[in-house]
Amino acid sequence: MLRFICTILLSLYVAYTSVQAQTFSKPSVPDVIDFAGMKLELSSAAKKKIEADVTMIYGSAKYLQQKIDRANLYFPIIEHVFHDEGFPEEFKYLALQESSLVSDAVSSSNAVGFWQFKKETAIEVGVNVNASVDERMHIVYASRGAAKYLKKNNLLLDNWIYALLSYNVGPGGVKSHVKSKYVGAKCMMIEDDMHWYVIRFLAYKIAYQDLIGKANHPELSLIEYSGIKNKSLADIAKQAKVDYELVKEYNKWCIKGQVPGDKEYTVLIPASHGTKPSIEKQTPVDEKPVVVTTNPALGTTTTLPKSFPDIRTFADSASMPVFVSINKVKAIRATKGDDINSLAVKAGLAKQAFLYFNEMKGFETVSPGSFYYLQLKKTKALVSFHTVSKGETIQSIAQKYAVTTASIRKHNRMSKNEFVKENRVLWLRATRPKTTPIEYKPTTPRIEETKTQPKEKVVESPVEKDVIPEGEVQIDSTLAIYHVVQSGETVFGISRKYAIDSDSIRAWNHLSGYSIQVNQKLIVGFKHKEIKKKEIIHTVQAGETVYKISKQYNVSTEEIKSWNNMPDFTLKLGQQLKIYLP
Repeated sequence: MLRFICTILLSLYVAYTSVQAQTFSKPSVPDVIDFAGMKLELSSAAKKKIEADVTMIYGSAKYLQQKIDRANLYFPIIEHVFHDEGFPEEFKYLALQESSLVSDAVSSSNAVGFWQFKKETAIEVGVNVNASVDERMHIVYASRGAAKYLKKNNLLLDNWIYALLSYNVGPGGVKSHVKSKYVGAKCMMIEDDMHWYVIRFLAYKIAYQDLIGKANHPELSLIEYSGIKNKSLADIAKQAKVDYELVKEYNKWCIKGQVPGDKEYTVLIPASHGTKPSIEKQTPVDEKPVVVTTNPALGTTTTLPKSFPDIRTFADSASMPVFVSINKVKAIRATKGDDINSLAVKAGLAKQAFLYFNEMKGFETVSPGSFYYLQLKKTKALVSFHTVSKGETIQSIAQKYAVTTASIRKHNRMSKNEFVKENRVLWLRATRPKTTPIEYKPTTPRIEETKTQPKEKVVESPVEKDVIPEGEVQIDSTLAIYHVVQSGETVFGISRKYAIDSDSIRAWNHLSGYSIQVNQKLIVGFKHKEIKKKEIIHTVQAGETVYKISKQYNVSTEEIKSWNNMPDFTLKLGQQLKIYLP
């Protein structure tokens, strides 16, 4: 206990001195905000309201620092939960607005925890509240519940701003605030009549987005340990060699100090950066293989692993097993020489079952390196959308994401015999609303082969000449960034190396699956090119805003502001603006 008191005193001293030393510069409010794939244009009145809230947030450096510290501690966990849920990451600022990221915060209406759930709503979204646990105080379970609640409301409202507002006024109360012209819209004007809750959220986003991860933060990080059951927090603390009071502080959801045995729980262990306490599970996972009889008459058997690890966890193809999980569906990787019959035998399935799970007729050829499923595919993918590449079909897309062809057709309101067209944007998690038109991404130019060839023989990717990135004005061979695949590398490992999405690599290179070859040359990004621009003069007309002018000329609002040395985004009738066109 003495050691714990000393630790707390030292932490308080460090926090106090850091607050004294840290000064914060209040950010300016832009006239356009990007949020959850939407462009939010602010009226002058709405902008003033947001500025007032930002000023309030920056009113106390001490409390601002405390929230920054908590955000640095909890945001990494919220971000990975939202990523798993296919949910916009920017909603993480809502937890700061709701509870200041205080786990046991309780409102006057008896809403509890990080995301301020009432008991009934929490249970509705799968967050358990009983005598032993209150998962509203668990950052993982509560964040997953918040994502489910907001996604459900967005399906009804088809607008993330209205879904955000529903978190405060409920799905029924938000109806009086909905403007039909913004249902399904990607651009929205935030005006003076916007609900204060949305104004406050935008202020939190602007206030904190440039501070998180950059300002002073605690020396602690939180380590998630899953699969814990029938174990006391005291035993966990002892095993991890972490002070019991600290373990209890970050696991207030465990009301009685004893992790129940009704399911496997995730426990948070505080640790200094760079260390990882060792925690043993109460019940070790049985990894013994399962032996399946494939032909009772002949007595033939096949061996399957006990568990199928998520394919996304492997960065090295040398360590990737034959059996993996894709979208939580068990799958097997085909190797050279495999056909439908051999894969069915390896999987311990009857041929008809294998064909049914993969929606195959029996005459198809098997592609080495591709994955085939050993159970029914899902109705929702892990990602929300997919842009159809040349040569792709509903069947190939369904195999890529481990979802059924029927679910893709249902989500996209497609008839049974309708073919999918190149560049169409397909919905993979939700059903496209009737009011939302079918979207097609524009066809892009092509890249010529680079003149300089590496000395080592390179396997050219079939898409090397196709350009995917949206918004590029001019493309030539100098813009593509290439990576030559080395032994042991995978799409996932390469995506982490270049800090890009693995699906982008697959789209840019027209990869139907995750299979790549040594020495294959892949596009992994694009360089920007300086483009000569033509100057014109635009005279401001009545009712025009910087945002409207920027859309007219396909330039950014910040560029207009910079080109004309404007202190802010206020315009005057008849004002002349310099615009530089490509």
